[in-house]
Amino acid sequence: MIKSSVLTVSFMTMAASLLLAGTSLAEDEYDVKLYGPKSSIEWNKPIKATFDHKTHTMDAGLECNSCHDDLFSMQRGTAVSSHKFTMKAMAEGQFCGSCHDGDTAFATDTNCMACHGVAEDPMIWDEPTKAAFSHTSHVEDMGLECSSCHTGTFAMKKGAATANKDFTMASFKEGKYCGSCHNGDDAFDSASQCESCHFPPAEKIVFTQPVKSVVFDHDIHVTRESLSCESCHKEVFAMKKGTVEGQELILSDDPAEKRKYLENLHNKYCGTCHDSSQAFGYLTRCTVCHIGVKGFDKMSGGNKKNDAHGKSKH
Repeated sequence: MIKSSVLTVSFMTMAASLLLAGTSLAEDEYDVKLYGPKSSIEWNKPIKATFDHKTHTMDAGLECNSCHDDLFSMQRGTAVSSHKFTMKAMAEGQFCGSCHDGDTAFATDTNCMACHGVAEDPMIWDEPTKAAFSHTSHVEDMGLECSSCHTGTFAMKKGAATANKDFTMASFKEGKYCGSCHNGDDAFDSASQCESCHFPPAEKIVFTQPVKSVVFDHDIHVTRESLSCESCHKEVFAMKKGTVEGQELILSDDPAEKRKYLENLHNKYCGTCHDSSQAFGYLTRCTVCHIGVKGFDKMSGGNKKNDAHGKSKH
C-alpha cells in the first residue's frame, strides 16, 4: 500500500515537471529577434488601436524587413509623431495600407475590430439632449459590423453628428442617423423605447404656470411605477420643455369659469391617468402635487414667510 502511494506521488511529480518543461519550451519557441516584440503595441493617438507582431511574423510568415524601415521606422512613436499616420493615408497605400489594400490583406476600411476593438461604452451626448449609445450591444450582441454604420450613417469622427445641427429626433423619423435602422422594422422605432437611449430627468420638475407650485417627479412614475416614457409622451405631454407653461392663462374672476378651466386642464394632462381608476383622482390628494408656497420655498432652499399669514398665525 505504501509502495503504491510512493509510485503515485512520483508519477504526479514527473507529470508536473513535464508540464512545466513543456510550458517553458513553448515560451522559448517565440524568438523576439526573429518575430519582433511579443506584447502588442498600443496606440492612443490619433485613435486607440493595437498591433500584434506575432500575427504578422510568426503566424503570417512575414519578416521584419517586410515593414521596417520602408513603411515603419524601427523607432517607436515615429509614425504617430509624423502626424501622417491616419486612415486616409492608409487608404492611399501608406503605412498599414501598403498590405491592407483588400488584395494582399483585408482593406483598412473593413474588419475594424481587428485593430480597434469595440469602442468604450457608453458614448454619452449632452447635446441636443442627454442620450447614451452602446457599441457593445450593437456589435457583440446584435452582430453588426462597424461598417454597418460607419461611414455611411455616421462619420468615423467623434462629434461629427452633433456638429451637423440636424442630429435630432425629426431626422431619425426621416431615416437619418439612428433612424436608418430604428424604423420599426429593422429595429424598434426611434419614437419608442425612449429609455433605451435617454435618461429621465433626475430632479423634480416644478411648474409655476398655468398653476403655481406644482411638482412632478419622473422617478416615481418611471422607476417605481415602471411606466415607459411614451406612456405620457407624446400624446399627453409634448417632449419639449415649457410646453405646459405655454398654456393660455384664464383671467376670469368667475369661480365657476375658473373651476371649468382647471377641470379641462387636468383632464387634458395628468387627469388622463389620475382618474381614480388608473391612479388616484386629481380631485383627491391635491397636496401630492400642489406643494404650495411653503413647499416651493422648501424645495428652492428659501425660507420666505407670508407676513399676513404669519401675523395671524393661520
